[in-house]
Amino acid sequence: MSCIEVLEVLVKHGCADLTNLLYDSTSFPVANGGLGDVFSGRLRDGIPVAIKTIRTHHDPHRSARVYHKQAAKEIYTWSKCKHPNVVELVGLAVFRDCIAMVSWWQENGTLPQYLSKNPSANRCKLSTSICAGLVYLHDNDIVHGDLKGANVLVSKDGTAMLADFGNATMLYTSLQFAQSSTSITSTPRWTAPEILEGLTRHTEAGDVYSLGMTILETFTSKVPFPDKVDLALIFHVVLQKSIPTRPNKIIPPKSIDGDRLWSILTKCWTYNPKNRPIARGIWEGIKSITPDTLMVIGGKAEGKLKDNSKE
Repeated sequence: MSCIEVLEVLVKHGCADLTNLLYDSTSFPVANGGLGDVFSGRLRDGIPVAIKTIRTHHDPHRSARVYHKQAAKEIYTWSKCKHPNVVELVGLAVFRDCIAMVSWWQENGTLPQYLSKNPSANRCKLSTSICAGLVYLHDNDIVHGDLKGANVLVSKDGTAMLADFGNATMLYTSLQFAQSSTSITSTPRWTAPEILEGLTRHTEAGDVYSLGMTILETFTSKVPFPDKVDLALIFHVVLQKSIPTRPNKIIPPKSIDGDRLWSILTKCWTYNPKNRPIARGIWEGIKSITPDTLMVIGGKAEGKLKDNSKE
């Protein structure tokens, strides 16, 4: 299946064809995500957009046809999402002989980039927004499959939005393509142990595990298990059933909601996926937590969320 054929199928399923409306794009990618490269560009009315293409040579053992199917799957899943905490797919295009997904350009960039430039940002609010986005996906039978800070974009007004649906799956779909053996990729630090072991594909329970890691990343400005290399990390998580160490200065025990927040996160990391809470339960539990309720009671406000990247 060529990219033109993919585009024709997706247009029939309601996606907008923006091929003739794109111009002034960058010569080289400005970012990478999932199976694709991201370019910046503009529509003909001057509005800046992000243009995500699929890398047809991502794996020399797989054909461009397979990756066009993967792009079609990602586009179709993304096109069904309409929520303030999920990046909007504006349309698609044939761009440099590839199928491309077009979304509004987010000047604040990814969550880690935003927090680096805005250390006093309300991390409780950002975490709640990430939860709300995942609740929406799961309510619509969509598994994200690669939730982490780098796959969360931040809008101009500071709203967190889930992005990069390269591993996403819809449990029920009307889009029909021949089955392919397209591989599933993920990032070990945010990935549930059962997925690292290869016991299951991406699931809602796996997303919840990743959600806990992403919330921790939001509060600390550090990747999960920052002192472990990937191979040691897999041993640490899968065989030793380890979870991250509590950052007591950031989630203080002597605060109104510190213990409650940490309890929520540790439930996300429950080893048995059947015992993890659902995304809505995490959202309900975290939305009332504020920077004030994470301040140390009767002492120095160590829990106030400033630049935690140096902690």
